[in-house]
Amino acid sequence: MDNRTFEIRVRGIVQGVGFRPFVYRIANELSLAGEVLNDTEGVLIRINAKTFEIPGIEMKIRGESPPLSKIKSIETKEIDQIAFTEFNVVESEITDQKSAFIPPDTAICENCRRELFDKNDHRYKFPFINCTNCGPRFSIIRDIPYDRKQTSMHKFPMCSRCQSEYENPSDRRFHTEPTSCPVCGPRYFLYDKDRKLIVEQTDKIISMCSEYLKNGKIVAIKGEGGYHLAANAKDTDSVRELRERKQRPFKPFALMVRDLNIAEEFLEISEVEKGLLLEREKPIVILKERKKRVSDLVAPGLTHLGIMLPYSPLQHLIFEEIENMVLIMTSGNISDEPIISEEDELFEKLASVADYFITSDREIIQQSDDSVLFVNNESPYMIRRSKGFVPIPFFSSHSDSNIFAAGSDIKNSFALSKENLIFVSQYIGDLESPLTEQKYIRTIDHFKNLFQIEPSVFVSDLHPGYFSTKITDRLWSNSGTRIKVQHHHAHIAAVLEENNTDDKVIGISFDGTGFGEDGNIWGGEFLIADKREYSRAAHFSYFPLPGGEAAIKDVWRIGLSLLITAFGKDPMPDGPKRKIIAELIEKNINSPLCCSVGRLFDGISSLLGFSDSISTEAEAAQLLEEAALRSDTTLKFPLEISGRSGKEPLLINSSLLVKELIRNKERGVPADDLALAFHNSIADITIKTLKLLRNKTGINRVALSGGVFHNRLLLRMTEKYIRSEKFEILLPKELPFNDGAIAFGQTVSAKARLKN
Repeated sequence: MDNRTFEIRVRGIVQGVGFRPFVYRIANELSLAGEVLNDTEGVLIRINAKTFEIPGIEMKIRGESPPLSKIKSIETKEIDQIAFTEFNVVESEITDQKSAFIPPDTAICENCRRELFDKNDHRYKFPFINCTNCGPRFSIIRDIPYDRKQTSMHKFPMCSRCQSEYENPSDRRFHTEPTSCPVCGPRYFLYDKDRKLIVEQTDKIISMCSEYLKNGKIVAIKGEGGYHLAANAKDTDSVRELRERKQRPFKPFALMVRDLNIAEEFLEISEVEKGLLLEREKPIVILKERKKRVSDLVAPGLTHLGIMLPYSPLQHLIFEEIENMVLIMTSGNISDEPIISEEDELFEKLASVADYFITSDREIIQQSDDSVLFVNNESPYMIRRSKGFVPIPFFSSHSDSNIFAAGSDIKNSFALSKENLIFVSQYIGDLESPLTEQKYIRTIDHFKNLFQIEPSVFVSDLHPGYFSTKITDRLWSNSGTRIKVQHHHAHIAAVLEENNTDDKVIGISFDGTGFGEDGNIWGGEFLIADKREYSRAAHFSYFPLPGGEAAIKDVWRIGLSLLITAFGKDPMPDGPKRKIIAELIEKNINSPLCCSVGRLFDGISSLLGFSDSISTEAEAAQLLEEAALRSDTTLKFPLEISGRSGKEPLLINSSLLVKELIRNKERGVPADDLALAFHNSIADITIKTLKLLRNKTGINRVALSGGVFHNRLLLRMTEKYIRSEKFEILLPKELPFNDGAIAFGQTVSAKARLKN
């Protein structure tokens, strides 16, 4: 049978992952003539083969594809005969469509790490070493197809040696776009806080940086997605100084150690957690402290620490010098602002924070923070989805409309969707900062260009005052379709999509804030929901939030509100400030009603003396959880469920809990026991409410979402109770419980509405 010419179109994450070299090797192995190239849709292969050979070729492409690749589809068609005589990798092409996926940044591979420390290798101690299987991708790409000229490496022409490797099909750097070496590649530079250049030789930078860290100095270090602030985690004075300069009194600092052996010396690490730490994404993993190795100021009042292993060549070189030291490696920013990735902004914002600065001349096109995960019941859960995972798309139901979803104002990520793909952005941050809003708009524009998505549908939260809502209104400008999705419905819709179900569920969404359809602040919700619609089936009782946003920071106000709601007056009047807030509540002045479980945690934390004012979200709740972990009591308090016979939602009255808590406190029950009793009570009333709703609706599936479930103790209790009552439970998989999932859920809900 004669050879014919076939065109094989491969879509997915197939650029920047060594796919063309991989196809080249397959072609030579099978003695096929033809060509392979990148274009704006993915990878295109043209080969001469016999018809019966094609299924085997497709199977080989799927089964042996490079480790960083992710194939979405393979389509093959016969085309007019082309007289190929050999197989070649050819120049990229621009097509009418942009549908190629971009790989995320990944940690240095073992081969490159070995070369990094091989004195006989010409890339010995070269801090930008990478190959087909590792290194920067998303952070350096301006546009597709993925060619060097489309990246921030375009300003570094390859030397003859790198060019030879680049063109050699048997080399690991065959068509590796970011490849370079000490002769032709980028460089690092060491500056002082006045932006005065100190040195630019890599070995001297590493040596001096190590000495600075050993001597308690704070060093800003450029990474792949932005700058880190590094400090000696054991040096309490250094950690205290970093907290003061960074304006970050409580929020825990992330740590970095040389290897897993060092981490195991002072942390409890399960096999699942080890696997996460060693994955090529190299996320921060939240682990329980086993013994003291770092300053108490790293995570004040907490026994869980966030830790990661080195992933960039420079980080490995630094740890080779400092060996067993534990480093703080926290995002280079002022608290609540995005991670800094540009040099001018670095010196403008952090000259008063860091003592020294390590910069480079390789531009970061897209900033991204380190991703953060935790493990519960041997299952990993995302807290922050960013570096290493973005911009891998989610596959969804098909839609003819291109959709933009704004996400939430807190822990923001946005989403852009076309056809059956949803691209969720990296973690952006809190939109109340003007700087964050600028980066948010810039990142939207980058995603729109990169993935060729011009939205015709614009989705946001219901809240009219959210920054994300106002930005969406500006982007929409009365052109296209405008959709608003209730916050907690978006939470549940995200979980349904991740679990690939269209059925109605009982959705539990516990968080801090979400604008409700009645104009109040929701956050203690039981919804009967599918992706398209929901009804409110039950919720916690309302209490005033005196001063509105001010109460979220001064959580003692919430504690006072809970007391007045439960007892009808302040049972412990003390001081003029307390009397003023009590008057706000009694006269209903700037005191919006709230039923949020997150705020309930804050108020109880205050009533038990763990926190009166906070500097970061969930601070009071974390301290309450920490106290509960110190107790083993089985004590729990009653919560009344009313409205069982009517059509209105069931109402969980939290005032009974507050009264019992105060009575037990006055009887001398330790605060730690009361903290655990509170957790026991929330988990207990949750399962009682679920059983009532199952009896009423016949629905046996439960979906959990909302940032409160990042509380490991409450999640563990709630999941245990739900499973013990034979419910089927749906949980997030690749997105967080928190508002990082909102844009995805908004997109899912909008798709369902458009479909119907």
